[in-house]
Amino acid sequence: MSRIPSKKIDVLGVIPARYASTRLPGKPLVEILGQTMIERVYRAAKAAIKNVVVATDDVRIVKAVREFGGEAEMTPSTCASGTERMAAVAKKIKARYYVNIQGDEPLMHPHTIKTTVSLALRKKSIATAATTLALADRNNPSAVKVVIGDDGRALYFSRSMIPFAAHGVSDDYVSLKHLGLYVYPEAALHHFVRLKATALEQTEKLEQLRALYHGMPIFVQLTEYDSIGVDTPADVDVVINRLREKNLN
Repeated sequence: MSRIPSKKIDVLGVIPARYASTRLPGKPLVEILGQTMIERVYRAAKAAIKNVVVATDDVRIVKAVREFGGEAEMTPSTCASGTERMAAVAKKIKARYYVNIQGDEPLMHPHTIKTTVSLALRKKSIATAATTLALADRNNPSAVKVVIGDDGRALYFSRSMIPFAAHGVSDDYVSLKHLGLYVYPEAALHHFVRLKATALEQTEKLEQLRALYHGMPIFVQLTEYDSIGVDTPADVDVVINRLREKNLN
């Protein structure tokens, strides 16, 4: 039985988790130092948000989540993205804000989640997070870059290095890496999923460009805590090494 209140709540954390993965089948259930990846993500989310649910299309993930005491909801296999999966949950569980926490980012820090949620509530807008871009990630297309304006809004996201350093990088400019975390006000979420994918989004393979294209502001919370998306067995090894370095196993 679900422990999430049936009445409308303020904030709901949603962790989209798909079993199928070309490069790492069964990715959410991969074990990382004694815990599945989905359990690590869930516990980090619960440290920041009272109500959290895993949104999945696979009964194996539902079973695993419920075995460690978490909440899980089945969502249609036709969902094309984590945002669509979150919107499917939003039809069942009503909230004022929905937080999309990537199911393949076991290093996402609770403080990053908390501060990004706070930003969204203050601005009454979509919010996401970013951290300092490591030199090693400058030419890594998996590390998405973001440029922000003076008011903290995202100007653009890209897999390429932005901005282009025409005459070298200014001493006071800090390149930023986007982290896979989004907070949506209820109305913004439902509006976003009704919009068609744009050519810009499809070119970069970055869903958030759909929001910018249609004039939906995205505010960016800066954090000192990095996170990485797990797509391959090599990424799992990186996560394990980082946890051991920080004695977080």
